[in-house]
Amino acid sequence: MSLNMSETRPVEQLFLEFPIQLVLNPRPGTQFLEPWASMYVDAIRDTRFGDAVWARYHISGDVENGIVGGSNGMTVLDVIKEDALSYRVNEPEEYFKALLFYANTSSADGHADVIEVITHLDEGEIAEFKAKEEA
Repeated sequence: MSLNMSETRPVEQLFLEFPIQLVLNPRPGTQFLEPWASMYVDAIRDTRFGDAVWARYHISGDVENGIVGGSNGMTVLDVIKEDALSYRVNEPEEYFKALLFYANTSSADGHADVIEVITHLDEGEIAEFKAKEEA
């Protein structure tokens, strides 16, 4: 599958906010770690967007043994779900654009679970997240 995607702008604003060219040619002071940077670029180019999001959450090097640093012990999938809930509640227009984008994910994606977490939020989770934010 091939989508007409720019390499100089983010392909999706919420979860894949780094343009390919920025990852390939980082600005001074910006660092993207390997092998995650190459995986991010290759996955986007191959429309394996679950793999790309997975790489995105590892690209800065703050994941250790599957736990995201500074997240109170949350796994990568837990943080992705929390981010998806936040976007659904606080940026619904961008979130629904993201849902349309992720519908074009390749069947060769190795992290279909990531796309599932982003796109299948239940109403109870959304209501609970809203209540926590309003408390």
